[in-house]
Formats: sequence, C-alpha cells, structure tokens
Amino acid sequence: MVDIRVPKLNNNDRVYMLVDWLVEDGRPVAEDEPVATVETSKAIEDLLSEGSGVLRQLVKVDTECAPGDVIGRIAPEGTESADGAAPAETAAPAETAAPVGIITEPARRRMNALGVSEERVRALGLKVVRASDVDALAAESGEDGEGGEGAHTLPAHQRAVADTVLRSHRTIPSAYTVVKADVGEVRARGYALTKELGRIVGVPEFLVAAVARLHERFPLFFATPVDDHSVHLPDDAHVGVTVDVGRGLYVPVVKNASGLSVAEIASATGAFRDNAIKGSFRAADLSGGNIGVTLHTDADVVSAVPVIFPGQTCALALSAPQQEVVLDDEGAVRARSVAHIGLAYDHRFINGRDAALFLRSVKKAVESPDDLVMT
Repeated sequence: MVDIRVPKLNNNDRVYMLVDWLVEDGRPVAEDEPVATVETSKAIEDLLSEGSGVLRQLVKVDTECAPGDVIGRIAPEGTESADGAAPAETAAPAETAAPVGIITEPARRRMNALGVSEERVRALGLKVVRASDVDALAAESGEDGEGGEGAHTLPAHQRAVADTVLRSHRTIPSAYTVVKADVGEVRARGYALTKELGRIVGVPEFLVAAVARLHERFPLFFATPVDDHSVHLPDDAHVGVTVDVGRGLYVPVVKNASGLSVAEIASATGAFRDNAIKGSFRAADLSGGNIGVTLHTDADVVSAVPVIFPGQTCALALSAPQQEVVLDDEGAVRARSVAHIGLAYDHRFINGRDAALFLRSVKKAVESPDDLVMT
C-alpha cells in the first residue's frame, strides 16, 4: 500500500486545494503516473503515484489539504480498498476527474462574496477557475472584497507576494548599488536575433546570460544563507525572472543558466510569458532560484530597488532604456540608449566593493553582446 501525500510545494502557503483527480477511483495506475492536481497560490502541480496498483481516493475535489496530508492510496490490484478491507462507510467517495471549465469551491465562495456572475467567470475560458481568477475579475471592476466596508481582499497571488516582501524586509539587512549601462548595441543585437529566431530577444535575456556566467567568479551572489555567518555555495546559476502580464506577479526560474545560450534563455522566458497568460505554472517552475532579476519595462521607470527573496543573497533590477545625450571621446555630441542595472544585496555576506565589482562585470558583458552570443 502506498500513500499519496501532499508535498510541500512552497513556503508561502499553509494549505493547498485539490482541484482535480486525474484517474478515477478504483482504476489502475502505474508508478510515476500523474494522479491528482493541487493548486497553490502561485501554481498548479500534478502529484505522481509512487507505486503501481489501484487508486483509492480519500479526499474530494475542491477540498483544502496541507503538506503531509494523505489524499489517496495505491492498493495492490485485487484488494477491495487501500487497506485491503471493505471501504469504511464514513469515507465518502471522491468526485471523479473534474470536467473542462470547473469552478472550484473556493472560487464559487469568492463569486458569491464579490457578486461576480458565473457568465463572467466562464468567459475567461479557463479549464480550472480558481479563487485568484475571481479576485482578478473583481479587481478589474473595482468591486470590494471582505474585511469590512470599503475593504478589498488581495488576490491570492498578491497575498503571496506580500508575505514574501514582509519576510524579506524583516530578515535581510540589504544595501543597494546601481550602475548605468549603454544598451544600444545589445538592443540592436536583440532585434536581429528576434527576427532570426522568431521569438523575443531583448536586454533581459542578455542580462540573464551575463549574470549567470558570473556564478563561478562571484559564488556568494548565488549562495543560500544557512545562518548569519555561513552559506551554501551554488552548483550553478538558477536565475529567477519576474513576469507580470496583469494576472499577478510570478518569478519563474531559468535553471542551470550558466550553460545556456542567449537563444535558449529567450526560449525559456518566452515560455514564462505564455504560462503567465494561461496561469499554467508548475511549482517546479517557480522554485530553486538562487538569484533574482526584476524587470521594470515601463518607459518612465529610471531605477528600482528589487526585493531579495528569502534564501538568496541578492537581486538585480533592470530599468527601461532611456535616451541621453553625451560627449564622445572627440568632444562631439551624440545620443545613446542607457539603462540602470541595480543590485540589492545582503550586507551580511556581500560588501559594497564586491557589489561594485559584480555590477561592473555585468555592465561589461551587457555592453559586449556579441561575446555573450558567441559563448
């Protein structure tokens, strides 16, 4: 007999939601076959069977479950139930796989609380409508949530962001340094690659490549703090990149980024944008980062201070390109395109001199885009 337990998928949620059974109760399953889908505040995740046998569902769809909870069992074929005996009368059978267009019970509660009609929810065209989707609809219309007259409850995505920001500011003594980089060449190189590859390649993709390739020279910038005086050093650069398409902030991670080409990084970031639009991130997409890159693409944003994720030592921020007029070496006036690259860092592990050296190395790489493409 094998238990199907809910794993811990992130540090922001104490409970998740069982949104779907992928195999009907009493049907055979193979080892490593997806059997159920759970939802966190940020992602959905399929749970895999750790053995072969017959699935016995112990928890209904649309039920909250905490990490460690047993939601089902895999029994040997031929047994009547997961424990080899007749099912207990009190064990209500779980619902079978949810149909396309399911509205979860928490989502229905939010619909009732906010006065959002089922017609509006169905118009989203989502396979699974979650409470966060209803909150987003209500926010678009300016409808109030719970918490008293005039109060609006933040969507689950934003509550997770709030928890992370609070924990960061409470626990990380950060400092900040910013440099200005000439991004004219890298933008031109990105335009050319966009046409060549058929996917968006811009300054962010080059920045991720530049940062990732510094992990051996600057290991503390990619380290994981253990306590105030020690860290785990990195095996590679796993770079989290902010994505926000109006459905909440996500920070998916480009894994093992130091060995990826700019084209491969562009493929990953393009998939991130698609997943953000569809709301189809998996927990694995959003975990494992050891450094962050926050993107501030509004044309009027000159500089921004990023939040350092708990468990990391620093985060970078990229501003939107700005035009400025400068004098060249001959004293002639010319225009150039520049962007600010900022670094927030945990001052327990990184000193200001090292932060400046790191940023100068990032700046040099970004200003030499051909070197990044060729390596």
